[in-house]
Formats: sequence, structure tokens, C-alpha cells
Amino acid sequence: MKNNKDNYISLICVGNELFYNVLNTNVHIASRVCGLNGFDIGLNIIVPDNIKEIVRAVDFCLKNSSVLMISGGLGPTFDDITREAISIYMERKLIFSSCAWEEIQQRFRERKMISIPEKNRKQAMIIEGADFISNSVGTAPGMMVKHNDKLIFLLPGPPWEFEEMLKNSVIPILKKTFLGHSFIRKVFGIAGESEVVVEEKTDEIRDIIKSFGGEWTILAKPHLVELWLKVPYSKKELFNQVENFLKKTFNDSFLGDCSIPEGLASVLKEKKLVCCFAESCTGGLAGHLMTELPGVSQCFNGSIVAYSNRVKRRILRVSRSTLKKYGAVSEQTAIAMAKGARKYGKADVSLAITGIAGPEGGSVEKPVGLVCMAVALSNRQIQTKVFHFTGQRSIIKLRSALAGIDFLRRAIIKDF
Repeated sequence: MKNNKDNYISLICVGNELFYNVLNTNVHIASRVCGLNGFDIGLNIIVPDNIKEIVRAVDFCLKNSSVLMISGGLGPTFDDITREAISIYMERKLIFSSCAWEEIQQRFRERKMISIPEKNRKQAMIIEGADFISNSVGTAPGMMVKHNDKLIFLLPGPPWEFEEMLKNSVIPILKKTFLGHSFIRKVFGIAGESEVVVEEKTDEIRDIIKSFGGEWTILAKPHLVELWLKVPYSKKELFNQVENFLKKTFNDSFLGDCSIPEGLASVLKEKKLVCCFAESCTGGLAGHLMTELPGVSQCFNGSIVAYSNRVKRRILRVSRSTLKKYGAVSEQTAIAMAKGARKYGKADVSLAITGIAGPEGGSVEKPVGLVCMAVALSNRQIQTKVFHFTGQRSIIKLRSALAGIDFLRRAIIKDF
């Protein structure tokens, strides 16, 4: 274990729910945000809502790192006890902050809530000597407090609040406190390739980068492989060498530092095109992934969810004869769906996805995981593709949505 390094951060995630049915996404957020800014999350501990366990984890982390972040336990209810635990550990009082209380009241006013529960005053209690950190998206203020020349950040547990405060408050403080970067990290995405293929094709460049003190991590995701590259700050120009190599090696599969939906949106905006989707087995998931992007209305008109054959016929105008002869899951039906989406979605280009997500509904001829897609670039310029996915229903849906978005992206790059 690394010890007493300025860019080494410990993270404690507090909450009983993290041991049961809630995924701890804050460690992923912290690793990504901190890593891209030259800081390492070297240790993550999950603890329940228990003062003794929180204190024990804090004591351990501060012996092994110079910065400690704690997420969760800053709410107004009886089990939100992080501030109390740190108060006990540091032997400092909790003091009511009128500034924090005013911000909490403002959040309620923004939500048109006139009556503020008295319990929320608990969130305005700040550890003696701590600096108050504003929360622009929630009611739980954060704190920064120094203890024996080490920094402790208390941050809210909800991921969207945690990420906002981390980016806009914690990172600037860390950069100011620890002048200069020891390393810098960047992520490159490769779409539609397997993890093994990406590894084999990058052997040569990885060896070169390692010789300069760089580190690589390969992360496989649905329809995407991410290459996380970390290099000494003095060698940051190596990123250009890596990017040029990856572009040449993977061509249209190379996404750079954007996601698959971001890649499609970028291409659509560049070409001044608008798209529309027709979705069956994905149930609108592809559209959801697109609408997660701010400003995507410039290039995305929407998604028509045509789950039943009746909706395929009535909304997308898929003919009865096509459905009867080829079935709902077929390239022919996908073509008709894509044409309908382009016409009735008032779009320049379109994507259609139809398949069998399972666990039931498959057959020998058409097994679970079979997904047929079509891209319409014009009424006559249509491409089709057939995929065979494996996994649970939710994974098949996600892979189908991402593969479809990527299919349309590649088609536009090639033919426009």
C-alpha cells in the first residue's frame, strides 16, 4: 500500500444500503473524476451507519493517506451520523451554521416547498473549524476540515450531488493545496471490439508507453472497451502519440474520450443531420441513452417504441404481409421499421431495433439474443445487421441499444 503520498486519496462510503440493494457508484465516480485530474483513489472502504465503524475506518485511512473523502450520512434522518462520528473522532463540537441553514432553506424554496421540516436543521450543523462546502443540487452541505495536516472532506451520498461537489469544490481545493501534478490520466474508447482484440492490437504502443513510466488499464463494457492511460505529467505529450496510433489501428471503432451516444451525436451535428429511432426489444432504451446528453434535441427527434406488432403496423406502417412472412424479428421488419421511423419521425436518418431479449420467446430458428437492426440513410439507402447477444434480459437490451447507436454512427461516417 502506498503511504503518505499527496495524490493518494482514501474514500469511505457510508450507508447500510450499500451492503444490500444499492450499488456503490460513488467509488467509480471518484476514481474517474480524481484520476482525470491527477489524483489517485487508492483505498475504498464501505461502512454501515454505525459511529464506531465510521471512526475506525477514518482512523485507518488517515494513517495511510493525506486526503480522506467520506460520502453519505449527511442527511436529516436518525441514521445520518457521519458528521457526529467525525465530531467524536476529532473531539470537536458541532456548531449550527446560519449560512448552511440559509442555503438549505433556499433549496426548499426552489422546489416550491414552503414548509421546511425541523429535522433538516440537523444538516446545518458543521464541525468546529470546518469550512462549509455549498451543495448546488441538494440539501446536504458538505464540509472540509483539517486534522493533523491532513484533509477530510464530508460529501453527500447521492451520486449526482457527490459528483457535482467533487468536480466543482473538492478538485479545485486539491489542485490548490497540492501544487503540480505527478501524473495525468486520459480515457480512450474503442467501440464494437472485444477486449482481447484491443489488447493484441495495442501490445506495441503499450510497451512504448510503459518504457516512459506510463500505466495502462483495459476495461470491458457493453459494446465498448475503454483504455485508461496514466502517464507522468512531464510526458503528457504521449497522449497525442497514443491517440494517433489508436485512430490508425481501429478506424471508425475509435471513439476518443466520448461515449457511444456522444459519438453519434457528434457525427450528426457535424453532418447537420437529424435522426429518429424505432425500437422494439429495447423498449426505448436507445432513445433514453441519447436523451441523457444535453443539447441532443439538435440532432435527435425521438424514439418510437413499437413493442407489439399492432403498433409496428399502425404507427410505423410495417405491413401485415412482412410480419406474417418474416416475423417481427427479421431484417425485413427492421427495414420497414427504419423507413417508418425516418418518415414519421421527420428525420434525415433512422435506426430500427427488433429482437428477442428473453428469457422466453426464443426458438431454434430464432434464439434468445437474436437482434435485427436496420439503418435508413434515405428511402433507398438502407443497411441491415444481425447480432447474437448473450446474457440476461437487461444486458441484451443494453448491448442492443449501444450496438444500434454505434451502427448508425458508423453508417453515417461511411456514407455521408
